[in-house]
Amino acid sequence: MPVEQLKADVAEFAALLEQAKSARVRGALTQAKAEAEREINNLEIKACLAAERQTSGGDTKRYLHELTDYGWDQSVKFVKLFITLDGVQNCAEEAVTVNYTDHSLQLHVSNLNGKDFGLSVNNLLYAIDVANSYRKVKTDMVAIYLKKVEEGQNWDVLTSIQKRLKQKQDSEMAKDTENPEGALVNIMKKMYNSGDSKTKQMIAKAWIESQDKARLNPAEGGFGNLGDL
Repeated sequence: MPVEQLKADVAEFAALLEQAKSARVRGALTQAKAEAEREINNLEIKACLAAERQTSGGDTKRYLHELTDYGWDQSVKFVKLFITLDGVQNCAEEAVTVNYTDHSLQLHVSNLNGKDFGLSVNNLLYAIDVANSYRKVKTDMVAIYLKKVEEGQNWDVLTSIQKRLKQKQDSEMAKDTENPEGALVNIMKKMYNSGDSKTKQMIAKAWIESQDKARLNPAEGGFGNLGDL
């Protein structure tokens, strides 16, 4: 779909969001708006790469490496993401860009040791102030500062997907107090099997970390056996 059409869709979603009253309708519109914005960012990144190849004579072809690992923290005013990238401080200033929407961000690092890198985080838990969000390039790291619209608001998780996972976990644990670990395993299986690639990566990472923790501290347990997960 052309970028112009996608931008028109985003504008229409935003207008409808202002009129929507139902939380369910607002959620569906917000998700659709974020998806359209993600497509716009992906198309713009591809166009940028194509322009770079044309400028360099088309003799260099680079592939986009998707990043999935990052750390995050928060302060009263900001949610902070930390992405480790060896040698990123050697990139030109314009080679490290971040595109923000009120509920997402897309990081793009161009031509780092002959490779391009990208990170997308969609469906942020709460809205961010796009105009006052920014990034810093440090030694072997990119730090992204997302300005909270509501200062002082606590983000117990980073995205609404993680929030739903936590809520489902709490709900099922309450129903099955005799075997809470078994209930959690079932939840993780269901969400893994029905989730998109990023959800699966998130759940798989959580499972691996739990198994490592269980091996170090057997008394604390873990998620148990998730079968094919």
